[in-house]
Amino acid sequence: MSPSTNFHAEAAISMLADTSQAMVEVVDGILERLGGNPDIATLFFTPHHAHEAKLLRDELQYRLGAEVSIGCSASGVVAGAVEIEDGPGLSLLAARIPGARAQSFHLTFEEEGDTGMVRGWPDVGEEASIVLLADPFSFPLSPFLNSLRQMKRMPPIVGGVASGGNHPGSNRFLVDERIVESGAVGFVIDGTATIEPLVSQGCRPIGKPFTVTRSKNNVIFELDELPAYQGLDSMVSELEEEDSKRFRQAPQVGLRKVTSTGDLGAGGFVIRGVVGVDKQTGAVAVSDQVSEGMELQFHARDHNTAHQDLSDTLGLASSLYPASAGALLFTCTGRGQGLFGRTNHDAGLASTFFPETAVAGMFAAGEIGSVCGMPYIHGFSVSMGLLVEREG
Repeated sequence: MSPSTNFHAEAAISMLADTSQAMVEVVDGILERLGGNPDIATLFFTPHHAHEAKLLRDELQYRLGAEVSIGCSASGVVAGAVEIEDGPGLSLLAARIPGARAQSFHLTFEEEGDTGMVRGWPDVGEEASIVLLADPFSFPLSPFLNSLRQMKRMPPIVGGVASGGNHPGSNRFLVDERIVESGAVGFVIDGTATIEPLVSQGCRPIGKPFTVTRSKNNVIFELDELPAYQGLDSMVSELEEEDSKRFRQAPQVGLRKVTSTGDLGAGGFVIRGVVGVDKQTGAVAVSDQVSEGMELQFHARDHNTAHQDLSDTLGLASSLYPASAGALLFTCTGRGQGLFGRTNHDAGLASTFFPETAVAGMFAAGEIGSVCGMPYIHGFSVSMGLLVEREG
């Protein structure tokens, strides 16, 4: 089926310091190229604009007239081939998705004894698609995604962790007419439109794979029935000098959470950092839960690997979804100029491979993306959701 002429998305960005003028600029851009009353709209705004959340909300609701709108504060924003890492910035993606159903939601976390309850999750099937924006201080994202993975059959989830504040209550979120400071916001789409997820974790495997033979929580005691540190040390000693240097600068492990493949770019591994080693006990600690029997392979991260991995992922995605109307891009705050030594790297690559696709997004404090159909939170990665008209 060829794409509908009415299936259309547009993105806009503003660097203006005055919030009112900046919103006029991005909303005018959308109105001129897309028209009013889009079905969905997603706004990202730097802390400079967060205190004017009511103005942002009103522009989306009443001037743009979006049926479903969400937004959050971020340390930097993205649109087209442009990344704003410093200074004021607004980016907006809006889309017309005729025949699709869209529904916004706000998740809250309520403590109950030793556990807690997440409220507000929509009743959705696996054919739907979800965009999720979460607060790092008030929403238990990792345990929540873990609980979703237990359900096995889940819709793809794409999103990011707000990076616009550094203490509880400092982030701002928009969800339709509401302004909230905690929890998570998002929307679901179903019907004629879908969001195809892709994840680029920016690492490459080094050394041989191991099997975890003894572990507890996030501490690995044995790999292939030998002390875990011994496996790590032997792997490093066999590396070429350059690979050894790269690994020591930012040691990573790939945990093969699943054995099947499916989503673009992930390959079944979830990348996590090495957070500590104990030579005396032989233990290695990583930043995630590790189960016995899990396959593990050490990984290296550097700007060349990150560039090539994202290029490969986008290249494959562009061949599979050449007619994508829009995309939401979530790139880690640890990437950008700090990793690549120049601005606009990730957004520029996305624009190169998807020149006709409207792209907007943010620098995130954690990127939400699917690995083989299961949602995880990633770091130093790019998570991207392509808005595609469903065939059939």
